[in-house]
Amino acid sequence: MKDKINNISDEIKEKGVVAIDNFLENKDLETVLKIVKEPKKGSMESYYPVYLSQYISKLIKFDFKKVNNSLFFKKIAKKLNFKEISETVFGAKAELQMIDCYHNKQSNDQILSWHNDIGIKDSKNINSLKDFYSATKATFSKNQTGDARGIKFFIYLTDVKSDNGSLAVIPYSDKIVKSICSLITKKKIEPISFWSLKNLRNLVNQKIIQELLYEDIQKEIIDNFLKNTNFIENEIADTTQFDYQMNRGGAVIFDELSVHRGSAPKKTDRIVLRFVYKKINTLN
Repeated sequence: MKDKINNISDEIKEKGVVAIDNFLENKDLETVLKIVKEPKKGSMESYYPVYLSQYISKLIKFDFKKVNNSLFFKKIAKKLNFKEISETVFGAKAELQMIDCYHNKQSNDQILSWHNDIGIKDSKNINSLKDFYSATKATFSKNQTGDARGIKFFIYLTDVKSDNGSLAVIPYSDKIVKSICSLITKKKIEPISFWSLKNLRNLVNQKIIQELLYEDIQKEIIDNFLKNTNFIENEIADTTQFDYQMNRGGAVIFDELSVHRGSAPKKTDRIVLRFVYKKINTLN
């Protein structure tokens, strides 16, 4: 088991992402599908309590079903060693931050365009590091500049293909985003919008920024990032090159700073279960 945890963690540390087929057992999969109704992504109905205060809130409202379902999801997380995987990636203690399970209706629209989860969407009102921390909801500190905000466990409850709800993650892109964050927190560059892939790419293309990045990242990683993301300049601004096509029960685990997107669920609805673990402090 320890070897499996290390293998998964090593790939996340190296590439920022790993995909695993048949990650969730069929028995657990069927139970989860019975729990899930049709909550939309981001809706309050899609979230499950994680912290004690959240459990108390549900109990006060007599929402025992939500509590029981959350406890079942936590059993899955424990069985699949999510905490141990996250801590091995971080080299630090980790805790469960979020559980949500949601349903995307069949649509011709992308679930979410190419982005990273920490980049500033709009830098107009970002005038200080305090503003940056607030805007990005970063867990950075003076001793943790450039650290990942969280590790996301993304479990498919339905089959997905490139043209039907698949998740795409660009390998090694987390290193670019981490370095940009580090440059901001060290006040080497001003906070600027880099949530969208296009904005991030424009930033990395600047000669001054590249020279700073070279101090932290191998030139090959930066060059490959620019080459791999050239598609964003095209009229369609998309590619299937980095899609993870998987059967239900499969999982994609990735550093949230990685650049990713969700393709349009053109043929069928898509249902997913997500867990996010965050770093809390350094291990001894």
